[in-house]
Amino acid sequence: MTNILKVEFLKNKHTIIRLLIWLLPLIAILMMTAVFWDNQYSVQLMMGQWSYFWLNMSIALVIGISTYYQNQATKFKEILTSPQDLFTYEVGRIIHGILQAALMSVIFLALVICVRFIFSSSEEIVWMLCSGIGIFLTSIWLVPFYSWLFRITNLYFALGIGFLSSILAMFLSRTSWSIWWPFDWGMLLNNMWLKGDFVLGSWSLIICSLILGFILSVFSAYSFKKQ
Repeated sequence: MTNILKVEFLKNKHTIIRLLIWLLPLIAILMMTAVFWDNQYSVQLMMGQWSYFWLNMSIALVIGISTYYQNQATKFKEILTSPQDLFTYEVGRIIHGILQAALMSVIFLALVICVRFIFSSSEEIVWMLCSGIGIFLTSIWLVPFYSWLFRITNLYFALGIGFLSSILAMFLSRTSWSIWWPFDWGMLLNNMWLKGDFVLGSWSLIICSLILGFILSVFSAYSFKKQ
C-alpha cells in the first residue's frame, strides 16, 4: 500500500493537481470573502458554503483531473497489465485522494481562521476546527464515489453531476429530506458543531459517511478489478 501511495504521489508531482490542492481553498476563500465581507455572519456562511459546495467540487476536480491524466496517458493499461492486485491498487488510489481532501480541508481551515481574525468574528476557533474536521469526515465518501464515476464516464459529465448535486443540496438543506441526501451531511453537521452543539445525531452523520465511504471504496475497487 505504501508503494501505491508513493506511485500516486509521484504521478501528480509535475501536474496541476499539486497547485490545485493549494489554489482551490484559496479561491474559495477569496470568492466568499468578496461576497460576504459586510455580513456579520461571514465566517458561518463560508463554513456552510465549504460544507456542501466548495469541498465537494474541489474533491471532484482533483480526483477528476488525476483520472483524466491517467486516461489520456495510458488508460490505466500499465496497471491493468501489471502483476499488481487491481483491488489493492484502487484502494490505494482512494486513500491518496482522501489525503488530498484532508490537505485541502486543513488549508481552508487555516485561511478561514485568518478571515475570522480580520473580520473580528465571534465564532470560537475550537468550534471552527471541530466543524472543519466534521465536514471533512462527512465528505470522505465523495472520494471513492468520484474515483468510480470519473473512471466510467468522463471529466465533464462527472463534474456536472457534482455541481448539480451541490445545488440540490442547497435547496434540500432546510427540508426534512436533507438527512437522506449525503451531499447535505457536511452542512447539517456544520450547523450544529460550529455552535458547539455536539448532539448524537451529528455523530451519526459521520458514522454514515464512513460506512458509505467503505461501501463505495469496495465497490469502486471491485469495479476496477473487473474492468
